[in-house]
Amino acid sequence: MTETVLEELKRYVGFGPDDASALRELREGASSDFPAIAVTFYDRILAHEGARQALVGGESQVGHLRQTLVRWMEEAVGGPWDEAWWEAHCRIGRVHVRIDLPQHYMFGAMNVVREELGLRIDRLWPGDPARQERTRTALGKVLDIELAIMLHTYREDLVARAARAERLATFGQVVGSIGHELRNPLGVIESSLFLLRGRAGDDDRVKKH
Repeated sequence: MTETVLEELKRYVGFGPDDASALRELREGASSDFPAIAVTFYDRILAHEGARQALVGGESQVGHLRQTLVRWMEEAVGGPWDEAWWEAHCRIGRVHVRIDLPQHYMFGAMNVVREELGLRIDRLWPGDPARQERTRTALGKVLDIELAIMLHTYREDLVARAARAERLATFGQVVGSIGHELRNPLGVIESSLFLLRGRAGDDDRVKKH
């Protein structure tokens, strides 16, 4: 049976049950901080001119977007990391594509999440470096998968645009061919009309034209 893209990604980054367990523990311990992380996330965006201009709906939408980010974090570290999760997060990526969000802002934004959740890992288990490392590794894997999802949606758009461009090019070739086929008889007609205007009587050539 052929692997799905998600299954391939999870295998590639080595995402397994131990990572899932570690992330659920992180969600349980850090979910109360997700709203504060969302504030930091959008404060960072608003402080950057280019990122602020790319913000959907402008600053007036920040409150709604913070709530959306909280839900995204809950799903990112809470799972269940199945095909429904994949498709839901692909839809988010397609929104980024639709609004023409530059990809480098997406990477920068993901790094803010990585940094803020990393701080929570340190605070949750200050005396347990092994647990910190285990959780941080699992977080890195799932955020890498999230980035791959975003890139996957950008690739979908690139392929779709290429297909549209190819269809338009083919259409242009057909139109050009039709134009060529029409110009030939029209040229003959034009010449005939010229001769008809200049001749009269029972001239055999006039009758032919």
